[in-house]
Amino acid sequence: MAMPWSRRDSVWKSCCGLLMLFCRTVISSPTVLEPIYWNSSNSRFLPGQGLVLYPQIGDKLDIICPKVDSKTVGQYEYYKLYMVDKDQADRCIIKKKNTPLLNCSRPHQDVKFTIKFQEFSPNIWGLEFKKNKDYYIIWANLPGFLWY
Repeated sequence: MAMPWSRRDSVWKSCCGLLMLFCRTVISSPTVLEPIYWNSSNSRFLPGQGLVLYPQIGDKLDIICPKVDSKTVGQYEYYKLYMVDKDQADRCIIKKKNTPLLNCSRPHQDVKFTIKFQEFSPNIWGLEFKKNKDYYIIWANLPGFLWY
């Protein structure tokens, strides 16, 4: 029995729609970026440049403050990480209005902060990112600990 044209068209359009949705999902699938271990021994940080990444909307990035090795005594690096504007990054200053993204202050456990690069956040305090805009994360040592 032959299928009526209208029904055949409907099935064909549904299949094409699913294929296009699948292609769009595959092409723009988010990436989990390589985590950043935030400490002075990380060779990914370039002198005078820091670390430059090019994430896409939808990507995720973990920033990790690694726990101290049990064999190492007094070597933990205490930091607070802040997202700042270009001027603050160039001058290495943090304003009182800046809220810490991550507080690296627990030497006996890994502390992780996950950034999801999204244009809109469902969370009122969530981070939002715009395409083709630069963002800067800088750190400050906690008072009384390591200073560089």
